[in-house]
Amino acid sequence: MIRAPSLLLILGAAPAVAAEYVDDGPYAHRRSLILFAGPGATYTERISGSATASGFAAQLDLGVGLTVGYDQDEVFLLVRGSSGGGPGEELALIGGYRSVFGSESWQTFFDLGASVRPISGPWLGPRIGFGARHTLSDHFALYGGLGFTFGFGSGLRADTEVFTGLQWIIPVGSAS
Repeated sequence: MIRAPSLLLILGAAPAVAAEYVDDGPYAHRRSLILFAGPGATYTERISGSATASGFAAQLDLGVGLTVGYDQDEVFLLVRGSSGGGPGEELALIGGYRSVFGSESWQTFFDLGASVRPISGPWLGPRIGFGARHTLSDHFALYGGLGFTFGFGSGLRADTEVFTGLQWIIPVGSAS
């Protein structure tokens, strides 16, 4: 004979057993590896001792990122080569966190990171950036933006950059 408390437990659990489990939380999206490349331009002002240099330079970025957390935010690392202008030829390593806003084909982003220029200084400093990204498909996106870097080490420097590029988005598994 089934007692009243047992019957209530069985009847209360029946809807939960019959319901289909759907994982639609923020980590249900697949984690992705992101490869990106693109050209840009930088304007630099730097002071090293009594010497100053300023000018424009062309740049090329090559990088890798990984989606993390909510809304396809990314951690990224890129190598930036620059040549021309007053600053001369330089190499920078830039790493940071990109917070992405929006879920449609057009998204905006905000970068927070650090820049290291080991050859031409050395210089080390914070970097902020912001921009927009247009998703072309599940695997490709175009992006562009504006960034600011401050450097300390062999004097002081400030860089203003305009960057563009193409992202190749490669799913690498479920986020768990």
